[in-house]
Amino acid sequence: MRGIRGLAFWLALGLAACALKPKGPAPLVYEGPYRVDLAVEQELPGTDVRYLGLGPRGARVRIGDQEVIRLAGDSVEAEAQPHPTLKVRYQLRVYAYDERALHAFGTVRVELQEVRPRAAPLPSSAAVRFTAPVTYRVPKGGVIPGTPIVFAGKEDGRARLEGVSGYPYRNVGDSILWTGQIHPLVHLDATFRVLLIEEGWLTVVGTAEVWLSGM
Repeated sequence: MRGIRGLAFWLALGLAACALKPKGPAPLVYEGPYRVDLAVEQELPGTDVRYLGLGPRGARVRIGDQEVIRLAGDSVEAEAQPHPTLKVRYQLRVYAYDERALHAFGTVRVELQEVRPRAAPLPSSAAVRFTAPVTYRVPKGGVIPGTPIVFAGKEDGRARLEGVSGYPYRNVGDSILWTGQIHPLVHLDATFRVLLIEEGWLTVVGTAEVWLSGM
């Protein structure tokens, strides 16, 4: 009995140690509606999903080394990892197709690790481009995710920001704009609105237009 109790003690201690093990930073996630028009022989960006053209019974799609027929309403799902710190997931549905192209609509989800925002112009084009809704509650001294903008605190009822060019104060309802590069393959064009200003927190809502290149 003593042996069993001792084993249980060390097992519980080990489980507690695992629970206390520090975790890495959570990924920065953007998810939004996405539409794609795949010409014949064109691949879904970053994946091995390719439209082969119109067949006698529907749209011919190759996934890896296998072919499948897709009809309007059928799913097109795929994942891509064009960079060790970037994951992309498509969840789409075919809504039309013909001898020239396959058309699908749904959502795309992007997960980013090791985000390093810096001011930069948007690229001239992107392999994938979509707009994601965002809501953030930022602590005093913290940054708005995906940007270098810091909430420095509340002053005279206004939010004071660091990392913005020009005037640093925003009232409730005011906009906060930022454009730049956050990852070697990702640019961002963000528009936020101040929803709530507290002594220790700033809440913003808005949209982030995500530009993926190099896929």
